[in-house]
Amino acid sequence: MRAKTLMTPDPVVIKLPATREYALELFRKHKVRSFPVVNKEDKLVGIISIKRVMLHPDEEQLAMLVRRNVPTVKPDDDLKKAVRAMLKDDYRRVVVVDDDEHVVGILTVGDIVRRYLAKNEKLKSVTIEDYYQKNVGVVWRGTPLKAALKALLLSNTMALPVIDDEGSLIGMVDETDLLKDSEVIRVMKSTALSASSEEDWILESNPTLLFEKAELQLPKKPVEHIMNPEVVVATPHMNVYDVAQKMVKYEIEQLPVIRGEGELVGIVRDMDIIKVILAK
Repeated sequence: MRAKTLMTPDPVVIKLPATREYALELFRKHKVRSFPVVNKEDKLVGIISIKRVMLHPDEEQLAMLVRRNVPTVKPDDDLKKAVRAMLKDDYRRVVVVDDDEHVVGILTVGDIVRRYLAKNEKLKSVTIEDYYQKNVGVVWRGTPLKAALKALLLSNTMALPVIDDEGSLIGMVDETDLLKDSEVIRVMKSTALSASSEEDWILESNPTLLFEKAELQLPKKPVEHIMNPEVVVATPHMNVYDVAQKMVKYEIEQLPVIRGEGELVGIVRDMDIIKVILAK
């Protein structure tokens, strides 16, 4: 199977120079998480994600936020090459470019799950037991949103299970849940100016510089107020086909893996199950 068979052709791109506000408008309009970024010659520069824009509210120039050196493939490259590139860079998408580095498509993990894994009934014979993550981070129901976002970023994942006082699974929270309740505010900051020479120390008081800075602010409420309590789960012996079907049906990228009476034993991500393509 070729990359062009599963890719989304002719994706919306952002051409530099561009501003943060322009990118935010496009994110709101198209309801996607990232866009390829091109230069004045329409050649690929990198990718900009909604997460990078939101987490750097003080940077107005989009060029400073673009992730460069992103994985790329050609339209006729084999699907396995695209999957290897995603897994090698731990990145959820590859940009499909022609010989002149012009963007002709984008292939995401979600595309592979929807258009291949969820339609391949041969995968009913392959369980997720060798693919799901056994060591995962969790957050307690009373964790403040700012701390939950920090935990999410440190765990390098898109979602975290939420547990109650007994350690039982009660919900899931992902990056979109956290960022949609955030807002950018302007605050005044101050910093002491350092002395440039010995003579500067004769000043009776330390000089201070005041400046305005944009910061991402999250509401002061616990994570249980924004989590999704309707948890879709998997079990260790569930097959890849059924898991892919659930991901497509519920439009989610990961499922908590439970055993017995709801014991949380891990999480299976769409990034995990695409590994089956390399094992075939």
